[in-house]
Amino acid sequence: MPATPTRTPSVVPRSIPLSHACVRAGVALATLAAFSSANATNGPMPHGYGIKAMGMGGASIALPQDAIAAANNPAGMAMVGERFDMGLSVVIVDPKSSFGGTEYKGDGVKAIPVPDLGYNRVIDERQSIGVSVYGNGVSTVYDTPLLGGSGKDSAKLTQIIASPTYAFKLAPGHAIGVSVDLAYQRFKIDGVPDATGVESPGADSSTGIGFKLGWMGQVSEQFTLGAMYSARVRMGKLGAYRNLLANRGEFDIPERYGIGLAWRPTAGIVVAADLMRVNWGDIDSFANALTAPEPGFGWRSQTVSRIGASWQASPALTLRTGVSHGQQIVSRENATLDYLAPVTPQDHFTLGATYALSRETELSFMYARAFGAEVRGTGPSTGVSVDMSQHWLGGSLAYKW
Repeated sequence: MPATPTRTPSVVPRSIPLSHACVRAGVALATLAAFSSANATNGPMPHGYGIKAMGMGGASIALPQDAIAAANNPAGMAMVGERFDMGLSVVIVDPKSSFGGTEYKGDGVKAIPVPDLGYNRVIDERQSIGVSVYGNGVSTVYDTPLLGGSGKDSAKLTQIIASPTYAFKLAPGHAIGVSVDLAYQRFKIDGVPDATGVESPGADSSTGIGFKLGWMGQVSEQFTLGAMYSARVRMGKLGAYRNLLANRGEFDIPERYGIGLAWRPTAGIVVAADLMRVNWGDIDSFANALTAPEPGFGWRSQTVSRIGASWQASPALTLRTGVSHGQQIVSRENATLDYLAPVTPQDHFTLGATYALSRETELSFMYARAFGAEVRGTGPSTGVSVDMSQHWLGGSLAYKW
């Protein structure tokens, strides 16, 4: 089956003025900037970006389905046509930690909103431009000071990434794409003393820039391949945490890269699979050992595998499901500080659906279950355990023209 056909471009969308679309995008961006961080599960990253991809276990590198595609593979924006997507997920989290046999549960906000949005415009038969906006993050609050501080122990990281994208069709079914990743992050930790004894220096923020490259190719009637590379986003230093985070406040977004496959065995059925690498181990604030001069979370780089399937049950209804598995990034020897970011889940099971209200408008939904995976500390982390499970519920509205 050929890739999604490109609609004939127009200077202004026929059914919705461009200015109206921009206003709607601006409102959604304002909402996104205000959202609380998600307790994500591939480190601070979720198992996928975009409601449709999340309903298929995150599989998306060779299967673009909406204007969030640039988050997964910028080449995919050449295949999705002219559209505007706006989604919202809610994450229900259950973090817990144990110190010396006493269990503590996260007592902060349990349901966390996570919006995303995307806009794509076809320039001509080969070119398209667009933007995908999405986020990463971690948020954990304990009412009890676990490390003996004077107040609540908490950590909150919010990262917002906007990816303006240019995509070019090399030939029918084959495309390349490039994104500029413009990132903003806000970080706050309470209850953990830094090297000078300061427990709560307050929130700090920084910005950074990176890039993404992608390729997609339909190599046969049934098979499409994809590949993407996302460079490390070098963020500005978090000066308020120069005595707590490594390299005087360094907190970059890691490099990631992956390959994907989409298989269409018969009309109406698509099976997609991804293999992705995320290099947490290259960033000292994440990777440093608990006993290092500048302690970190002790995270290891991670390989993530994802597979999903979709079935067009009727002209209006598409159903999805998927699973994903990531290597454990929390090391047992360095588990102590991970009570602040218990990103231990490795396995996800997902469901999703899209219902077309009309030729131009569709609603999509997804559910994901992130299963708990307890990590019990050894060595300098003996007596500590960290664990977390999650439920994700999300929906999106798309307008195509």
